[in-house]
Amino acid sequence: MNDNFAEQVVAAVGGPENIASVTHCATRLRFQLRDPAKADKDVVQGLDGAVGAFEAQGLFQVIIGTHVPKVYDAVVAVPGVPGGGQADDDADVAAAPVEPVTVKASLLDRLLATISAIFTPYIPLLASVGIIKGLLAISANYGWIATDSNTYAILAAAGNAVIYFFPILLAFTAAKRFGANPYVGATIGAALLEPNLTAINVTGEHLDFLGIPFIGQAFGGTVVPILVAMWVFGYLERGLKKVLPQMTQLLLVPVISLLVMVPATLLVFGPIGFWFADGIANAYNWLVDYPILLSLLFGGFFIYVIMFGVHWLVLPIQLAILADQGKEYSLAAGGMGNYAVLGVLLAVFLISRDRPTRTVAGSAAFVNAVAGITEPGIFGVIVKAKRYFIAVTVGGLAGGLVCGIFNVYITAFAFTGLIGSPAFLSSPKAAPYFLAVAVTIATAFAVTYLTELGARRRRSRVEPVERELVTQS
Repeated sequence: MNDNFAEQVVAAVGGPENIASVTHCATRLRFQLRDPAKADKDVVQGLDGAVGAFEAQGLFQVIIGTHVPKVYDAVVAVPGVPGGGQADDDADVAAAPVEPVTVKASLLDRLLATISAIFTPYIPLLASVGIIKGLLAISANYGWIATDSNTYAILAAAGNAVIYFFPILLAFTAAKRFGANPYVGATIGAALLEPNLTAINVTGEHLDFLGIPFIGQAFGGTVVPILVAMWVFGYLERGLKKVLPQMTQLLLVPVISLLVMVPATLLVFGPIGFWFADGIANAYNWLVDYPILLSLLFGGFFIYVIMFGVHWLVLPIQLAILADQGKEYSLAAGGMGNYAVLGVLLAVFLISRDRPTRTVAGSAAFVNAVAGITEPGIFGVIVKAKRYFIAVTVGGLAGGLVCGIFNVYITAFAFTGLIGSPAFLSSPKAAPYFLAVAVTIATAFAVTYLTELGARRRRSRVEPVERELVTQS
C-alpha cells in the first residue's frame, strides 16, 4: 500500500465534502456519502491497497483487510474528513443533532445500516467470550478444573457477563444510533437487570405497577425488547427537549426518561419485544425440526447473505436464540460458507498461473484460516470468476449436509478459523462439526481444481484458433 492511499481513496469517493461520515469494521472502510454517484468504484478498486469496493446498507464500502484500523486513522486524518468509527469523549455528543445527509437510502438499507451500527462493536467481543467459554468447557470436560471451584466461577463470569448484560451494551449503541443519550439508554438497560427488580420480575409471574398488571419477564440476554425500548426512547428524549426549557434539560431529561422508560419497558415495550422474539423463535424451532433443510440453506447460501450485508438481520436472531436456548444450529451450518471460501482460495493458490492472483489468494487464505475473515478472499479472488462461486456453493452445501445429518449445533459464538476453534470444540457435536469443515474445504477445493482445469482446456482450444485468425487477417 502506498503512502498516499488515504488521500487517493478520499478523492475517489468524491472528496471530503462528499463524505458525511466514515467508520470501519473488521476489514472494511464504510463511507456514508452525500452523493453516491460521485464515487468512482473502478478507481477505488484499482488503488494499491484496496481489495475491492461495493455498495451495501446505503454505504460505500472499501475492502482493505485486517489492517483497516490503521487505514481508517489515515483517512480521518485527511483534512475535512469527518470520523465516526469511535465514540466521542464528550458525553453530550449523543444529544447533539445528527448532521443531515441528502441521500435517500431505501428502507432496507436504512434498517441494515441501523442494525449494523448497533451490533458491529460487539461482534469481536462476543466471539472472544465464546472462545473463553469454549476453553473453560473443554477444561471442565477433561477434569483440568472443577466446576464448583472459585477459579471456575471467576473465569465463567468473564465468559457469561457479556451475554447476560447484553441489554446494557445494546442499549448504549442503540440509544446512540436513535439519537438519544447513550448513557441514559445504558442506565435504562441496567435498571431492567437490577438485582431487586430481577428478584421479583420472574418470568410468568403476575405483577403490577401503580395497579397496572403485567407479566414478569427476564431481560438477561435479551435483544429485541431493548431495541424496541431504545427506539421509543429516542423519540421521547427529542420530544422532551422541544418542550422543556434549555436550562432544565440537563437534569430533567434524564430524570423523566428513566421514570417513563423503565416502567414502560416492563409494561409495554418489553412484552412487544418478547412477543416478536417468540414468533421468530417458533418459526426457527419449526425449521430445526427439518435439520437437513436448515443446514443446506445456511451451509450453501449464508455466505451470500454475509456478502451483501443482510446477515445483520439474521445474526441478532441467532445470538438471541443462542442466549435463550444455550445452543444454535444455523450458526454451525452457516460457517461452512467461510470454509468453502477457504477451500477455493487454497486451490487457486496452488494451481493458478497468475502470480498476483496467487499472492492475493495466499494471504486471503491465511487470514481466513486463522481468523475466519472472508472479505479479502471473496472480493479479491472469488468475484473474478463464476466458477469460484459454484465451488463455494457446492462446498457449503456438502458441509451443510453433514451438519444436517448429524444435527450439529454450537454452544458458544465465535468466528470460524483456528482462533475460534475452542468455542466449537466445546460443543457436544464438535466431532461432526469438524468433519463438516473438512468435507467443505475438500469439496470446494476439488470443484475449484476441476473447473480450473476445464477452463484451461477451453482456453487451450480457443487460443490457437484466435492466433490463426489473427495471422489470416
